[in-house]
Amino acid sequence: MRHSRLKLVSLLFIVLLSASLLGDSALAVTAPYETLTEDYRGRLVSSQTGYLPVRALTVFGDLELNGATDIFIQGETLYVADTVNGRIIVSTLRGELLDTVGEEVLTAPTGLFVNAEGHIYVADPRAEQVFVFSAEGALMESFGKPEEVLYGQENRFVPQKIVVDKAGSMYVISEGNTNGIAQLSAYGEFLGYFGANYTPLPINQIIRRLLFTDEQRGQLRLNVPSSPRNLDIDDVGLIHTVTQGAGDEGLKKFNMAGVNMLDRGSVDNNVADVATGQIDNIFAVSTSGYIYEYNREGNLIFLFGGRDDGRNRGGLFVSAAAIDVDSRGNLYVLDTEANSIQVFEKTEYAQTVHEAMSLYQRGQYVESKEPWEAVLSQNSFFDYANRGLGSAFYKLEDYEDSLAAFRLGGDRAGYSDSYWEVRNVFLKDNLIYIFIGILLLYAASKIIRSLDRRYAVLGPVKRARKWFRNISLIQQIGFLSYVPRNPADAYYGIKKEKKVSLLSSTIIYGLFFAIYVISKYFSGFLFKSVGDGQYTLVMDAVRVFGLLALFIVSNHLISSIREGEGKLRDVYNGLAYSLVPYLALKPIVFLLSHVLTHNESFIITFLNGIIYTAVIILVYVMIKEIQYYTFRDTFINVFLTLFTMAIFLITGIIIFSFISQVFDFIVSIFMEVVYRVS
Repeated sequence: MRHSRLKLVSLLFIVLLSASLLGDSALAVTAPYETLTEDYRGRLVSSQTGYLPVRALTVFGDLELNGATDIFIQGETLYVADTVNGRIIVSTLRGELLDTVGEEVLTAPTGLFVNAEGHIYVADPRAEQVFVFSAEGALMESFGKPEEVLYGQENRFVPQKIVVDKAGSMYVISEGNTNGIAQLSAYGEFLGYFGANYTPLPINQIIRRLLFTDEQRGQLRLNVPSSPRNLDIDDVGLIHTVTQGAGDEGLKKFNMAGVNMLDRGSVDNNVADVATGQIDNIFAVSTSGYIYEYNREGNLIFLFGGRDDGRNRGGLFVSAAAIDVDSRGNLYVLDTEANSIQVFEKTEYAQTVHEAMSLYQRGQYVESKEPWEAVLSQNSFFDYANRGLGSAFYKLEDYEDSLAAFRLGGDRAGYSDSYWEVRNVFLKDNLIYIFIGILLLYAASKIIRSLDRRYAVLGPVKRARKWFRNISLIQQIGFLSYVPRNPADAYYGIKKEKKVSLLSSTIIYGLFFAIYVISKYFSGFLFKSVGDGQYTLVMDAVRVFGLLALFIVSNHLISSIREGEGKLRDVYNGLAYSLVPYLALKPIVFLLSHVLTHNESFIITFLNGIIYTAVIILVYVMIKEIQYYTFRDTFINVFLTLFTMAIFLITGIIIFSFISQVFDFIVSIFMEVVYRVS
């Protein structure tokens, strides 16, 4: 009994000691959210936890927040725009109050920035001013609406957010100004607009604007671009912005010329703020509490967080408004409704990811190999790690492993470079054997032909081939070879001389589909459009045979109306034999896709161009000859056929949508009845 008590006391002591050593992080053993990352196909997949919530800052000395809307971290100091209270709170990163700034002049600060000298820039939309305070909190300057004509006399100056570059130029987001970010000099002079969003016109609006009168165009809704919601500036002066509801254009990274450097910047439509880290990583947070981390190219690394369900769980938010990151990579996220700032610390996994990213981005690919392997040992779905590992193997001249890593990571450019090296090594080691093999095959063919002339050794083979060629179905399929040589006569033979049959045409359609499927799913990695392991054969069959059937039926309907002489059977057979360029050349393209790199991709592009051009020409000639049209009539027939196909497709979509809605309505009624009965 005494021994048991001693064990219990010892265990309790160990737990208390561990808690005291771990501090706040001991509170966050597990996260209340799932962490996701993005694979190279753009799909969200599960990831190891990257960040854990460790504490929440709610009180600064004896001060509480009230509707705060922005935060900023400079060194070891945290600045908070306490909006409703009209002040800037200055504290340590642990929430220990240091000072308050601007209580005498600020009315509703919503944006702030602190430069290296400690000067505090505050955007106050209610006052319609930008205020600048010294590090000690004394008011130094204030800037109102720029007087320059280029700013726009009708444009108000309602500063919401602000950042400042090293030269002292201010970048201000003004409420309601859709021209972009207003750039002001250190003295408040207007320098121009920067980083405006672009909103393309939908095709229906383009058509309307072309066809409508001036009066009608004046009644159309203006296509006004959205203003950025927030912005940040990194250590080298690049401006990052987030825009709500902009989809793939929601996150942007501008160079000095105002050109977006991110190929894609997909982020939550409710995005609220953006911040940049020490290794050029980019963080964004949405009002619903989701936190995004990207690398400098805009690839998603981590996605975590979420909306609080009312249980006040750490790591979840009521209405997130701002995000910033300290020098250690810890995240600080402001919840404007909960009046708190939640702090997230990196896990060991995220530390390893960042170490590998830092080395990789500095070009130290070999040094990044070990941390990338450590990352993949914990999360094999992290495709960005595979890309980094591929670069490491490439620098080590381990091209086979580099090839495999780049393929897993979906890096086609890296795969192409590695394959180029693998192919060069193979040719260097085997070129002489390939040449000898070709010579041996040539010599063997000569010997066999000589023996055949003397002793007829190929007699049985020739008789079998002759017998095979005399089979009626084989002759009909073999008629494919005649079509490209003399299309007009070939289609006459299809229509009048019954050179083909429905069975042979059906077999050709089946062969066409088989080549399509093989090319789609089994082409070389560099040239196929679907990811490894993705198969949608049923949809492929519906798409291919559905479009072929739709063309045949539509063309027959139009031809019947326009006095064409062809029958439905003739169109069915003629279209099948018009596919001969695809059947003949697509297998060659398929083989080349396994031996070419990106540098030779023009060969495949050229061959594909020949294939589809030749098919179109043969289909045109087929319609002309089978329907016995002139060139002009044939052109009209083709146009009306395509138009009819479009009408059928649109009608089908409408009917499908209607049936789907009716089905959903019936299901909802059924569920309501079940609910009321129960």
